Amino acid sequence: MTVKAPSTPHPVRRRNQHNGKATGGAHRTSKDSLRPWEMTCLVHGFPSKIAALQFEWAWQNAHTTRHVTAEARITQARSNIRVSPKTGRVKKKPVRPRMGLSERLGNLHLLLHSSSFERWPLRVTFYALDVHRTWDRWTRQHVVDSLRPGIEVKLDPSATEKARPEEAANSETALSGISALDVGYGGLKLQLEKSKRIFDEAEWLQCDCCHQVVPAAGDLTLVCSTEGCDAVFHLDCLSTAFLEAEGNEDAMVPTSGACPSCGIELQWAELAKELSLRLRGETEIKALYKKRRAKKGEVSAGDSVSDDDDIGSDLDVVDIGDEDIWHELPATSEVEAVATRGNPTPVVKKRRKKTGNKAVPPVAVSNFEPAEPTEPERIIEESDWEGAEMIT
Repeated sequence: MTVKAPSTPHPVRRRNQHNGKATGGAHRTSKDSLRPWEMTCLVHGFPSKIAALQFEWAWQNAHTTRHVTAEARITQARSNIRVSPKTGRVKKKPVRPRMGLSERLGNLHLLLHSSSFERWPLRVTFYALDVHRTWDRWTRQHVVDSLRPGIEVKLDPSATEKARPEEAANSETALSGISALDVGYGGLKLQLEKSKRIFDEAEWLQCDCCHQVVPAAGDLTLVCSTEGCDAVFHLDCLSTAFLEAEGNEDAMVPTSGACPSCGIELQWAELAKELSLRLRGETEIKALYKKRRAKKGEVSAGDSVSDDDDIGSDLDVVDIGDEDIWHELPATSEVEAVATRGNPTPVVKKRRKKTGNKAVPPVAVSNFEPAEPTEPERIIEESDWEGAEMIT
């Protein structure tokens, strides 16, 4: 069994790329002997794509990452030593150790315990029953401290459900597993509408923490996500209230806290995500209210990818798992590559000119002739030195 740990903002599309149903994907996964690929474990909830790439590199290089102490490492770094027969120089090349499923899951557990990632709003979902059992077995044997309460680890129902005749009949329309994931902002649609209503209807609003006026446009203002509670807060006011209630002096960003108005537990990541979408997500908001349509040539509902999924830069073109130097990104992203395919180079036609009885070689005639830059004519102005007399 081959195990791989890539990162992607769209799991369904990534799986289709690995299995040859969509263009793109890593070179190593293109081997027919390794297909089909199955997504068995998903770590999600990262605050940004850059954060996901950082976690991916640390997971793939747990033997060298600084996020895991040397004493706690499951796999140790090793290197190949080569001696030049001519000069006798010794060269050491670091080699990534081979890791099986147990080592991968063990390294995942170590990273979720590390101080760098333990306060991130991460969730772990398993889509294969045997992989989830391996996780439980490794946890019972090696782990003493449990994960932070905010980090949810669960087994997806699709991993335990048995195929029934009625389910098979509805398999083309029913979504389950990774196909049921919301890779957009559909879960924030109601909260976004609520915030817009609050700021549009009220002439002025005050923070429920400091009771001072908040910006009318909602800049740096958080809105309680509880239904029926219209409390608004300054960003720094609610952050301070959550951190004081938590009692963690070393923390800079809260994870959760009770709303000062209604008392319901709120997740800081969800509040911040709605604020970011409201202030800077104009394109994403348009896509949120755009009617979704399926692309041509879809195999099933589980493999469908709508037009809205192509919005924004897609970093899953970069397969960090196949490179030792993870930070060398390509010059173009996947979106740019699609744009290039949509605008092909001009068609060049060839024709033969005749002059008398002599034939002229074929001339390339293009329907797209860019204007060649021309240099401006140099003008030498008259100088007073032209009328000067030579002194002998």
